[in-house]
Amino acid sequence: MNLIAFGKNTTKNLINSDFFSFKKIIISEEKKIEYGEFIKEISKKDIPFELLNKESFGRHIPDRKHQGIIAFLKNYNYCSLNYLINKKANQKFPLLVMLDSIEDPHNFGAIIRTCAAMEVDGIIITNKQQVQVNSTVIKVSTGGISYLPICQVNSLEETINNLQQKNYSIVSTVCDEEKAIDYNKYEFNSPICIIFGNEHEGIKSRIVKKSDYLISIPLKNSMNSLNVSVSCGVILSSIRKS
Repeated sequence: MNLIAFGKNTTKNLINSDFFSFKKIIISEEKKIEYGEFIKEISKKDIPFELLNKESFGRHIPDRKHQGIIAFLKNYNYCSLNYLINKKANQKFPLLVMLDSIEDPHNFGAIIRTCAAMEVDGIIITNKQQVQVNSTVIKVSTGGISYLPICQVNSLEETINNLQQKNYSIVSTVCDEEKAIDYNKYEFNSPICIIFGNEHEGIKSRIVKKSDYLISIPLKNSMNSLNVSVSCGVILSSIRKS
């Protein structure tokens, strides 16, 4: 899988990330003076780069929003579950987000961006039936992926068991207001792993059954659901306030 990132700010975030390594960076000669300090920075990090004239640069990608810089990345470095569990929390209690079968890379990228902004300690995904880190995800996350460890596991159920043994509360977000607690009334006062589900099917029933709590967002005007990345933003914002 070829991973590509565009733009100065995104690339600058990526070169300072523990989760990426670079094949090379290409920069338009038109930006040589403007990006002088950045070029010095990537030189210090021994990242291969090339300065290309406008015609040569344009052959690589037609995207007009590249800002004269394109980064060709090696595979994303997923972390282990133990890394997340042992990682120093960004807030009073550790906070993890688990995703069950997110299909749209735009949703995944938006969730990563929100999680980074809200200082979530990490995201957990499976290695199948789930969009992985790709160029679209990197682009949509607008640099958020540089700060946020993502753990890739074989089984969400086994991971839930491991987290519960470490005293994490497993909280599933559902649309059933009769069975769930209003998210505004749930007290986020312990290590927590919040689960967000597939865009169409939600969270699998077997995972819901393993959860310690169910929460929902009350909706009006006959709306029965929100986009998963929007739900993520609403709930994580509430946790930040608590």
